[in-house]
Amino acid sequence: MAHVILTGCTGTAGAAMLARCIESSSIARISVLSRRPVKQAEGKEEKVQVYIHSDFTTYPDELLGKLRGAVGCIWALGISTSQVKA
Repeated sequence: MAHVILTGCTGTAGAAMLARCIESSSIARISVLSRRPVKQAEGKEEKVQVYIHSDFTTYPDELLGKLRGAVGCIWALGISTSQVKA
């Protein structure tokens, strides 16, 4: 069973991906990198570990150690469409 990394779980796309990963019997562990707590992960600590991480341009060795062994990453980090300037 797989270990995956997921970002953007507080947004629409990321939340949908997290739900699918939680439901999947092929995924044993989900490491979530988030700028704030992820309510959807509450009560699911056996499968989902949330790491609060504010600077996505740098990754400390301690965090990298926790992510080691992941076979994939779903990068859903972004901004709301309401925040996009034309």
